[in-house]
Amino acid sequence: MSQQLQLVNYYFLILSLFFFINYLGTNSSPLLSLCPWRNCGNVNIGYPFWLRNETTSDQHYCGYRGFGLRCLNGEDTVLALPAGGRYYVKAIDYSNYTLTLVDFDARHATNQSCPRASHNVTLGELPLKFSVLDLNLSFYFNCTPYPPDVPYIECLGCDANRSYVFVEGNETEGFEYWSENCEKKVVVAVMKTEINIGNLTSRFDRELNDGFVLDWVRAMDCGTCENSSGLCGYNDTAKEFLCFCNDGSIRSNSCKGMLSSSFYFLCHIFNFKNTFE
Repeated sequence: MSQQLQLVNYYFLILSLFFFINYLGTNSSPLLSLCPWRNCGNVNIGYPFWLRNETTSDQHYCGYRGFGLRCLNGEDTVLALPAGGRYYVKAIDYSNYTLTLVDFDARHATNQSCPRASHNVTLGELPLKFSVLDLNLSFYFNCTPYPPDVPYIECLGCDANRSYVFVEGNETEGFEYWSENCEKKVVVAVMKTEINIGNLTSRFDRELNDGFVLDWVRAMDCGTCENSSGLCGYNDTAKEFLCFCNDGSIRSNSCKGMLSSSFYFLCHIFNFKNTFE
């Protein structure tokens, strides 16, 4: 082989290596386009959360199942939990894996100083759990007969019925008997720091409107994907999990081995060079 041809092959190899290294340095760009960050009001929405599109059926998305958020009027971020509960998202802390929620119905109560909790906080099988920052309040609505010496919620009185609120586990003695005569019991989570136990019946509105905190954990079916540096998603049409990879590909389970094609390419270059020597 002539010295000139060897020099051409040498520069070709260097150029190929340059493009390969450049690929490695920028391989996050395809992933960011597949799993983009969004904003809704003051809330940044990113993996494992994702923004629901009002104009599509959300059949294919990057993020955890059940973590789809809606943006109302470009300002309010809303999460729907199992059993139909809707909650405003006040904040998402991606460093500590927490989100702060406020009951949608309580925020929209006709009487803001006297909101009525209408449903329990239900997490179902979502990879969420209550934070150590929370405690539960138990509401007993429209009770009759009732104990005459127990403080009740005056603004929620209805005819001869009375409604009560307690920190769960701190109900008044004998409540297990008279509470059976209540129309409904609802248990909600609130933040411990906002609780005034001595004045619950008149200040519970503040606790409800300050919300509560949930922690999220790794989704059970996403471990393999995330361990391979991918981001987990779901195809609702095919009912299968997806793995979004740094090279821009979407796989069924894992991104493991996604650079193999690039290494094969380099090997091909070396083999190509050797054919001329």
